[in-house]
Amino acid sequence: MAEIRRTPAGLRVKLGEGEVRLLTQVAEDIDELLAGTAKDVRSPDPLVELTGLDLGESEVVEVPDDPALRRLLPDAYRDDDEAAADFRRYTENTLRGAKRADATVVRQGLASIAALGERVLDAEQADAWLRFLTDARLVIATRLGIETADDVKAFEYLPADDPRLMLFGLYEWLASLLDKLLSAAGS
Repeated sequence: MAEIRRTPAGLRVKLGEGEVRLLTQVAEDIDELLAGTAKDVRSPDPLVELTGLDLGESEVVEVPDDPALRRLLPDAYRDDDEAAADFRRYTENTLRGAKRADATVVRQGLASIAALGERVLDAEQADAWLRFLTDARLVIATRLGIETADDVKAFEYLPADDPRLMLFGLYEWLASLLDKLLSAAGS
């Protein structure tokens, strides 16, 4: 059972072996989802490599086909397709990279928990865990079709043989873990 406590050094996270395996798989899946269609931004221009911004002629970055990716990488301007495309062009790779970096921080923490039984997260690492858990819940909510609190309530009454029940259980467990992290961070 997940245990998260504030210490003078940061948030001490203890997870069971099965929880570590499960959360590691979620982190790998989210990272793979984000990497799957990422545009390669390598360029011979050092300014472009440094900033990630290519102000010259470049391809339009398409809105992701996957609804879960659209939830993680939403349009900034819903009523202005041109502004939304420009915003996506200049920010999507950076946003993907940041979300993938969060997944890496979580995987590193989980490796430490697997080896040592616990990990103390500093403030920056705790923030990465919070962002990652939120993103993971968004992906699962999208896969399950959860958009409102009423949708969540409907899942609570699924029959025991419904194949979505396991994924909903993961969604709820991630909510619990997120709540424990937030509570410990705020205490």
